[in-house]
Amino acid sequence: MAGVENSRAKLIYVLQILYRKSDSERGVTLKAIQEYLNVRGIYAERKSIYRDIRILNDCGYSIFKNNVKPVEYCISDRQFDIAELRLLVDAVQSARFISESTTNTLTKKIESLTSERLAKMMRRQILFHGRPKTLNDDVSEITATIQSAMDEGVRIQFKYHDYLTSKSTQARRDGSIYRLSPYALVWNDDYYYVLGYYERREKISFFRIDRMRKVEKTEHQSIPKPKGLNISAMVEESFGVYSGNKESMDIEFSRELINPVIDRFGEKTRIISSNETHFVAHVSAAISPVFFSWLFQFGDKVRIIRPLSVVNQYKEMLDSVAKKISDE
Repeated sequence: MAGVENSRAKLIYVLQILYRKSDSERGVTLKAIQEYLNVRGIYAERKSIYRDIRILNDCGYSIFKNNVKPVEYCISDRQFDIAELRLLVDAVQSARFISESTTNTLTKKIESLTSERLAKMMRRQILFHGRPKTLNDDVSEITATIQSAMDEGVRIQFKYHDYLTSKSTQARRDGSIYRLSPYALVWNDDYYYVLGYYERREKISFFRIDRMRKVEKTEHQSIPKPKGLNISAMVEESFGVYSGNKESMDIEFSRELINPVIDRFGEKTRIISSNETHFVAHVSAAISPVFFSWLFQFGDKVRIIRPLSVVNQYKEMLDSVAKKISDE
């Protein structure tokens, strides 16, 4: 019976070493496989390992021999290639709503999806340093609770925190409980939000997940999501340059700003060349301080042409800032 159990375990161990030590460029020798098995109390002849590799190939694993001496066995059947894994690691490390400790844990899990050699190479090639990270280590658990509540169609309750000047946090509204019927999880501008019906204000609202604490499912059924609710449109209207009343505008930009203009408004933006150094973009955006601050970063390389009402609002904001500076 022990021999049968060892035989079954041997097949798994052979697959294990191939996943850990080989990839499409570097492989594992037959001797290395035998040593790996020996450490685990399994002594195998070469023929039995050949048979295991044949069985794994028959089961759909792509195992091949490379053209080196001694012969190496490689596995190329992986769910993600190295470029895709780099994107995943970069996304995790870039996300502000994921704490540093959770970032490290997720990165190691992603690295386990490739060979040890490629994982080490990936760590050297991805440089990420200095990006602000949330100190809330419970974000993954909070999102899991919210997702479970959405699946079950029940409401959640939680406390919502704000930062103090000491950089600690304090529960908003004297620690009062917030109650929400969750409809969606939204990732916007490196932050993670839950969107849902907020009972106190009787409207659909967003809450930042990294500022939520003591999130729990309740036994109360969620208030049904309104028919025709366009979550994508709500995100556009609630964040960034989209927060406010929309206006159609003609804005003149220096030609060197074509990339940020296309990045902000899209490739379908109507662009007209005004002279050798400038172009005019016809855009539609919600008028808000956030939109004006986006324009302000370009200084005198941008000019709002029309409508006059938006020109005046921009001037009023600039005058207000200038007055504040001069008063000081």
